Amino acid sequence: MFHININDLSANEKVTKRAVYKDERFHVMLLHLPEGEGLKPHKSKTDACCVVQKGEVEFILEEESFHYRKGDTFSFKAGELHALKAITDFSMLIIK
Repeated sequence: MFHININDLSANEKVTKRAVYKDERFHVMLLHLPEGEGLKPHKSKTDACCVVQKGEVEFILEEESFHYRKGDTFSFKAGELHALKAITDFSMLIIK
């Protein structure tokens, strides 16, 4: 059994990506982006499912833009070009 409260993983005023859980099947990360910060276009080696924990973000997937907010869940496939820009102070769980 594993237990953690992600609210205890205090985010600061920098872009942070922290491992929450990892085993041989999958891993979970917590990404925090301060308002106005972002991640440049990149590709993932694995499929991913994301759950927005706080704030709002613009998610660009293969040149199409999406707006997500707290509570939204979305996914993308390995190899798809994607980027993010925080509209407000933003955090999400990434499950790969």
